[in-house]
Amino acid sequence: MTSQQNEESPAARTPAPEDRRLPLGTVVSYSSLNLPAAALGLPITVYLPPFYAQEAGLGLATVGLVFTLARLWDVVTDPVMGMVVDRFSTRWGRYRHWIVGAAPVLMLATWFLYLPGPGQHSAAYLLGWLIVLYAAYTVIAIAHQSWGAELAHSYHERSRLYGWRELVGIAGMTIVLALPALMESTGSGDAYGKIGSMGWYLLILLPVTTWLIVTRVPDNVPTTRGTTMDMRAVFRAISTNPALRRCLVADFSCALATGVTGSTYIFLAVWVFEVPNHASLILLVYFMAGLAIVPLWMRLSYRYGKHNTLAMALLYASVMLLGFILVAGPGNLTGLFVVTLAYGCAFGAAPMILRALIADVADMDELITGQKRAGLFFALLTSTNKVGGALSVSVSYLVLGWIGFDPSAETNSPGAISGLLYTFAFLPSAFFALAMFALWRYPLDKTRHDRIRAELDAR
Repeated sequence: MTSQQNEESPAARTPAPEDRRLPLGTVVSYSSLNLPAAALGLPITVYLPPFYAQEAGLGLATVGLVFTLARLWDVVTDPVMGMVVDRFSTRWGRYRHWIVGAAPVLMLATWFLYLPGPGQHSAAYLLGWLIVLYAAYTVIAIAHQSWGAELAHSYHERSRLYGWRELVGIAGMTIVLALPALMESTGSGDAYGKIGSMGWYLLILLPVTTWLIVTRVPDNVPTTRGTTMDMRAVFRAISTNPALRRCLVADFSCALATGVTGSTYIFLAVWVFEVPNHASLILLVYFMAGLAIVPLWMRLSYRYGKHNTLAMALLYASVMLLGFILVAGPGNLTGLFVVTLAYGCAFGAAPMILRALIADVADMDELITGQKRAGLFFALLTSTNKVGGALSVSVSYLVLGWIGFDPSAETNSPGAISGLLYTFAFLPSAFFALAMFALWRYPLDKTRHDRIRAELDAR
């Protein structure tokens, strides 16, 4: 069925009624799984590499290679995982069994990576358990996000559900960031203790939140025509679905932008503002600002539409990045604090809205193909995010090297320090602009999605 036929059909001309709001208990139980899941990615990228490079003695080059290989393998397997999740359901439902099966595997990998015993520090040990952890996490993430698309059907209710999911996720990242900071402030715990505290956080919360979502969230989606297990379906989906392409480009660009600021923020605090002892605390403020403002982005999406709200958030983030240039100066802790707080307000918008958009795109695809492929689409979104995040470090460090900035040197020239500041401000702004361009005249607004839902419900 073509999109033109879809728009001309009688059912399509009748907007779908708004779904009833999901009970708050269901929304909270669904979102709770993101409390440990979202916190998982942050310590992996920020704390585990230096721990295994320095404390475990593997060295920077070895650890860098291991993490790159594990991440590349993870990106390759994401679409396969998405098709597997779409393909196989049980009498429990379509998604519940995937989370129940993957959670113990994720806990096992967490135990060996975050609480390693004596002698468990080889490169092969690290690579093996990283691959296991990434695979289990991918299954949980894809099943969780796809489940949300089936829980909430209406345009605005998806903003609400994925907004809560992002709200809980940012809370998880804030808590796990606060653990090592708390241990530092009390003078307790070495590197093993800090990493171990993060591991215990995950080991305690994951079974609790898994129990909540399995027992409190319905998973009674009817099985539809079997989803194909053909990698060519991935390329066909991207090439024939303009809304999907736009979401993937926007997500890739946003991941690049946030990755650049994340990988250069410490350099900015040390070399431009010269406040090295306050960088970690201000990063906590960044996440707390994102946590506080997510409800505002949710409400704006109700009024202006999801893609328009995301474009507003990206424009706001670009303007706030330029604010770092205005307040830049040695010792200006207050200026850095205020601008970081303001910039952090945009943090939760893209992850929340892009997932809600992908759920709508999956509805449009189901109307055309007759297949439920939300798992595949969320897997593609996960892949673009991972690739963008991985490339952001290489891109930003290449630019810094080109301008002559060396973070390991005792001194840097004024030109190199200025180049660091401009790289931090302008490079992410360019990537945000690319994401905004991808959202320009986005084809799937609330009116069209209501028509799609009307046809799907009529079937």
